[in-house]
Amino acid sequence: MDKFQDQAALSCELSIKKARNIEFNSTGSLFVRCYMSAGNKNRVRFETREVSSSNMAWNQSFSLDCFGTKECMSSMLSEGTVSFELRWRSRISIFGRRKSQLLGKSEVPWRTVYESSTMDTEKWIVMNSRKSLADGVKPPAVQIGMKVGGALPAISKAIRQTKRCGEKCECKDCVNCDLFAIDAALEFF
Repeated sequence: MDKFQDQAALSCELSIKKARNIEFNSTGSLFVRCYMSAGNKNRVRFETREVSSSNMAWNQSFSLDCFGTKECMSSMLSEGTVSFELRWRSRISIFGRRKSQLLGKSEVPWRTVYESSTMDTEKWIVMNSRKSLADGVKPPAVQIGMKVGGALPAISKAIRQTKRCGEKCECKDCVNCDLFAIDAALEFF
């Protein structure tokens, strides 16, 4: 069997729309940092542009083309998640550096995307924060979108027919996946 017959390609898109329920005591800017699995325990990191705390809208998207084995793609879609971090950065630099502060984070499984009939999802995600909120204060939330395209029919069928990764193997095949995220194009709409 040709080794390329077992290869698959997916096109993934992440959209960061806007944020709500954020209160500031100081000036600075907001941004969202995203992490997506890239196989072999590696992650691809994306960051939105910084916006002011008075205008909490990004309307920004990231496109990726992912290549790997069908099994690896199946594992990514059934087991993988995208991590979102809402971060704040002061306008004041210290020693030429501007560090950011984590306001909250959340994870969204790719499973929610491929299980939808349209292969996409758009929703508000609540950001979990380490700081406790006062009574009646809503936690920060970010509106996101996730979309998958490409060789999905064969992969979706394989996902529905296989067990979860930990049940079918000892992650030997999953850890050795050659999944590459390329063409990380920043798009504004």
